[in-house]
Amino acid sequence: MKSPRHVALDILIQVETRKGHPDDLLTDSFKRYRYLSDLDRSFITELAYGTLRWQGKIDWVIARYSEVKTERIERVICHILRLGVYQILFLTKTPHRAAVNEAVILAKRLKNREAAGFVNALLRRIARETASAGFLDVDGVPQEVLAVEESFPLWVVRKLWDGWGAMETRAFCQASNRTAPLSLRVNALKTDRDELMKRFVDEGLSVSQTSYSPDGILIEGAPPVSRIPLLESGYYQIQDEAAQLVTCLVNPQPGERILDACAAPGGKTTHMGQRMENRGKILAVDVDEARLKLIRESCRRMGVSNVTALKRDMTRSVSFPEAEEFDAILLDVPCTGWGTIRRNPDIKWRTKRGDITRLASIQRKILDNVVGLLKKGGRIVYSTCTVFAEENENVVESFLKENRAYSHDDRKSQVLDDTLFEKRGFFRSLPHRHNMDGFFAARLTRS
Repeated sequence: MKSPRHVALDILIQVETRKGHPDDLLTDSFKRYRYLSDLDRSFITELAYGTLRWQGKIDWVIARYSEVKTERIERVICHILRLGVYQILFLTKTPHRAAVNEAVILAKRLKNREAAGFVNALLRRIARETASAGFLDVDGVPQEVLAVEESFPLWVVRKLWDGWGAMETRAFCQASNRTAPLSLRVNALKTDRDELMKRFVDEGLSVSQTSYSPDGILIEGAPPVSRIPLLESGYYQIQDEAAQLVTCLVNPQPGERILDACAAPGGKTTHMGQRMENRGKILAVDVDEARLKLIRESCRRMGVSNVTALKRDMTRSVSFPEAEEFDAILLDVPCTGWGTIRRNPDIKWRTKRGDITRLASIQRKILDNVVGLLKKGGRIVYSTCTVFAEENENVVESFLKENRAYSHDDRKSQVLDDTLFEKRGFFRSLPHRHNMDGFFAARLTRS
C-alpha cells in the first residue's frame, strides 16, 4: 500500500508532466486507494496543494542548502525534497524527524541508497537551520524578495509591480496564497437561498450569504465536497462568487436567445438557464466533445432544459443551424487563469510569458468571430479569470477601436455593487479586495 506521502508525490509528478489538474488527480487517487482514511485524504490534499503553492520558496531553500544545483537533481528526488521541505517549513504539527524519515523511505524505495543519503543529509540540515536567526532572510531588490517570500515567479511579480505598484502586488500575492472559501450557487429552479441555508444548518454546517452575489452561499470549515448534501440532486452548483457575478452582468432574461461561446464546463450556462426560468434558448458551444458532455450532465442535474450543446471552434468563422441573431453573447474566453491561483496553485509554475500573448490572440479571434452573431441592441459580455491587462482591457479596447458599431456599456447592472467596477466601467474582482477569484468583465453593446 502506498503511504499518504507517496500518493502526494505521485500527484506532484503528474502535475509537472501535465497529466492532470491537482483536484482531478486527488479525486482519482482517492477512488483508487480506498483504504485511505479521511485524515489521510486531508493530509494528502494539504501536501499536494501546499507544496505547489509554496514551490518557489521551497526551491529557494533547497538551492540555498544543497551542494547540487537544483536543475541537476533528478525530478523524483526533487519532488521528494519539496514535500519534505514543505512539511518542515509549514506543517507545525508534523515533527521534523517524521518528515525527514518518510522522505528517506520514499527515496530509497523509488531510487537507491545513494539518493536516500542525499535526501537525508539535505533535509536534516534544513531542519536544523530552521532554528537559526535569519534562516529565511532573502537578499536582493524588493521584487526579488517578494517573489521568494510569497512564492511567485519573478517575472510575474515584476509585471504586476509595474502595473499595480508595490502594495497592491504584495496584497494580491499574499491573498492568493490563502485557501479560497467554498462558495456555492443556489439553483433557483429547485429551491431558494434561505431554504438551502436552513437545510445546511440542519446538517450541522456553518453557512453565510455571499457578499455580492444574490445567489451565493459560503460554507465555513467545509467538509469534503462529497460529504455536502444535495449536490447530486442539483440544488446548487459549486462556483466561485466572482464567476456568479459574470452571469449577473449578462443579465439573461426569460425568452431571450443567448450564445455561451466558450461554455464548458457549464457553470455559467446553467446559471443563465435558471435565471431565464428555462424560457428562451441558450446555445452552449465548446471545441471539445468531452467537455460538452459535462455541460449536458450539469444541465440534467440542475434541471436546466433550455440549453443546446454544440461542438464549435470559436477561433474560426462559425455558423449555427438557425439564422437568427442573439440577444446576448457570453464570451468567457480561455485565459491564463491567474485570478484563480488560490484554487490552482500549479498555474504559477506552468504559465510562461509567451502564454499571455498567445492567449490574447485567441481571445481577440473569438471576439472578432461573434461580431456578426449579435442583433442590434444586443450585448456581449467578455470575461476572463485572469489579471493581466493584455488578456483583459487591452483586448476589449483594441476591439472597440476597430468596431465602431460596438460600444462599452459602462452602466452597472442593478444587481452588482458599484465597488466592483473600475473608473472605466470594467468589472474587476480580486482576492485581496473582495475575497473572490480574480475576474475581469466588460459589457459591450451593438448599436
